[in-house]
Amino acid sequence: MKRVVPAPEKAREEKLVAAAAPAAPKPKPQARPLPTAPMGEVPLIAADGSVSGSMPLPEALRDGKQRVGVLYQALEVAASNAHLGTAATKNRARVAGGGAKPWRQKGTGRARQGSTRAPHWRHGGVVFGPNGRSYQRRIPEKMRREAFLQAFAARAGEGRVLVYEGMALEDDRPRTRTVVEWLGKLGDTGRVLLVTPDIDETTARAAANAKHVAVRSVGALRTTDMLTHDTLVVRRDALDALATRVALTGTNSAAEGRRTGASAV
Repeated sequence: MKRVVPAPEKAREEKLVAAAAPAAPKPKPQARPLPTAPMGEVPLIAADGSVSGSMPLPEALRDGKQRVGVLYQALEVAASNAHLGTAATKNRARVAGGGAKPWRQKGTGRARQGSTRAPHWRHGGVVFGPNGRSYQRRIPEKMRREAFLQAFAARAGEGRVLVYEGMALEDDRPRTRTVVEWLGKLGDTGRVLLVTPDIDETTARAAANAKHVAVRSVGALRTTDMLTHDTLVVRRDALDALATRVALTGTNSAAEGRRTGASAV
């Protein structure tokens, strides 16, 4: 005999079946492409996040030659310099204890021992272990400058360099939400590096809580910074400062780097 299910129970069962069924995946939002510009130019972004046109790249920041070897050496040196080299072990002089002779020299039938911290003892010192070393390396100034230029040219060639006039931030209370919304108007920026001419405390405070945004001044910008971020968003007055930094060569470049604390790696 067929069981008749009351209407309330039937509705409850249908509701439970619907809840147990896997939910349809939500469609992923389509990322907007970044604004584009003609060859040799970069898009110019207004303060409200809209594209106001384009501007030519300074001649010093253009480079049509590919020097992968120089860039590789610069990155290798940067990775080596980031190595702290603080790994260390304790030899028998650094291990605590072991000052007393474990037993007398003669008459026990055992081998003579002078300390319980000798390397062949348990809890003894380590022989030939690491005791800290320096991994610091350097490359010539011209190679560092060339690698810096290569990294910038690579991002510019991919259309990943944007220039902005300014950003509307409240000086007394800069908000991270303002920076994130402003970057969202630009398109699919990914990890962003904001480049300012000098140390900008307002921009740094506003972007401090955004994990995908970093702020660097022209003097602190490094080759590794440009390669570990997807998009470079450079302030208009910082672009000329970058061109001046790259244009310096030889002795003048080294002197300027020491004066401003700039390092290309």
